[in-house]
Amino acid sequence: MKVLATFARLYVAELDPALDMLASLLDERPANRFSYGELELATVGSVLVIAGPDEALRPYRDTQATMIVDDLDGVIAFLAEHGAAVVDGPADVPTGRNLTARHADGAVVEYVQLAAGAAAGGTDNG
Repeated sequence: MKVLATFARLYVAELDPALDMLASLLDERPANRFSYGELELATVGSVLVIAGPDEALRPYRDTQATMIVDDLDGVIAFLAEHGAAVVDGPADVPTGRNLTARHADGAVVEYVQLAAGAAAGGTDNG
């Protein structure tokens, strides 16, 4: 199991204004834009922007980071060995498969194994 990329999460009410500001700040184009229920998501550099109404964001706000991995099943084994608990998933999501885990130290992290052809960042799907 290998971590391919890590994204900080930014929770906002509206996606486009946040993407415009981050694109200017980071000098990178938004990528990987998609919807998930009431939420809109996109990446800019190493930031995952998650936009939507407060009620829709509430279940996700405790999650501090997203890690893209090459083997979600390997993550499950690794987490078990290190005292972490899977609190959601694994589940199919628009970008592949994911799960959310609470680490032994209390950190909450989403792990995603991308579907074939999905991009971890950059300008694909942008």
